Amino acid sequence: MQPFITIHQAGASYPVFIGPGLLDGVGKAVRPRGKVFVITSHALRDPFGQGVAASFEPRAEVITFEEGERRKTLPTANDIITQLLDRGARRDSMAVVVGGGMIGDTAGFAASIFLRGVDLVHVPTTLLAQVDSSIGGKVAVNHPRGKNLIGSFYPPRAVISDTAVLESLPPRERLSGLYEALKSGVIGDPSLFAMLERRGEVDLDAVVRKAVAVKAEIVSADEKEADLRRLLNYGHTLGHGIEAALQYQGLTHGEAVAWGMIAANAIAVRRGILADALRRRIDAAVRDWQPSPLPPLNADEVLAATEHDKKNTGTVRIMVLPREIGRCEVVGGITDGELRYGLAALGVGAG
Repeated sequence: MQPFITIHQAGASYPVFIGPGLLDGVGKAVRPRGKVFVITSHALRDPFGQGVAASFEPRAEVITFEEGERRKTLPTANDIITQLLDRGARRDSMAVVVGGGMIGDTAGFAASIFLRGVDLVHVPTTLLAQVDSSIGGKVAVNHPRGKNLIGSFYPPRAVISDTAVLESLPPRERLSGLYEALKSGVIGDPSLFAMLERRGEVDLDAVVRKAVAVKAEIVSADEKEADLRRLLNYGHTLGHGIEAALQYQGLTHGEAVAWGMIAANAIAVRRGILADALRRRIDAAVRDWQPSPLPPLNADEVLAATEHDKKNTGTVRIMVLPREIGRCEVVGGITDGELRYGLAALGVGAG
C-alpha cells in the first residue's frame, strides 16, 4: 500500500493513504509496537470495526462507545480511557480509531492524553472526516460554551481513508462532507470548487484527494494554528456559533459550515474584500447542494458562542473571509455588527 501523500509537520510526519478497498489492509499499513485497540462506535463495530480489527495479527481488541455530537465530551473520553485501562493498554499500545469526525476527535483526544499519549491511527469512514477532520493532527471534545474547546495537537501515525465506504453513507452525511470540500476549494483549489459547483454525480475519490492536498499544504506550514492554518476555519466562526446555539442538534457540522460560509461571504462583500459577483457564485454553489434549512435561531445566542472561538487572540475577534475562489485571508477586528450582518444574510435576527 503506497501513501497518497506524506504530511510533514513540526511534531511528526505521517502518511495518508487514500483509495477504495483499504480497510482490510490497515493492519499491514501500520506496524504497532504493542497491543492494538480498535476504537469505534457501537453502530460501526460490525460494518467496519471488526474488519479492521481482523486485519491485525494477532487480532485487535474492539472498544465501542455511543456516537453523536452531544456525546463529544470529557466524560465520553474518560469512558474510553477506562476501557483501555480495563483491557490492559500500555504506553506501547496503539489506538486505531474507526469512524467519522466525532469519533475521530473524541477517541483521538482520549488516545492523546492516555498515559500521556499512545500511538494513534485514523481510519475515517465519512466524507467529512476524510477530507478534513482526520488530517492535521487536531483532536478535541466540546465544552457547553463552545465546540472543540478542549483538545490537543496530536499527529497520528497514519491516516487510512477507504473511499469505497463513502458509497454507503446516507445522503445527508455525504452532503455534510461535500460542504467541507467546497470550503477547501474556496480557500485553496479553484479546480475542486469547480468540481462541486453544480449538483450532480461527483468522483468522491478525486474530491478526497484534492481536499486533502489543500489541507496538507496548510497544516505542513502551520501545525498549531498560529497563522496560515486559520484559513481552514472559513465558514466556521458563525458555523460553530450556530451549532452551539442549537446545542448541536438540527444541523450536521457540514451544514452549519455551509451557512457559515454564506454569512462570511456577506461580511466579505461589506468589507470590500470580495466582489459581489463572486459572492453570488459561491453562495449558489453552496445552496445548490441544498443544506438543511436553519432552525429558529437567536442572533444574540450565536454571537455569545463566538466569544469562545479558538481563533480569537486577546480582545481581537478573528474571521476568515474569501477574496476570490481559491484565496482567503485571515481578518482581525471583526465587530458584533459585522457578525449580525452576516447572520441577517441568513435570515437570523435578535430575539
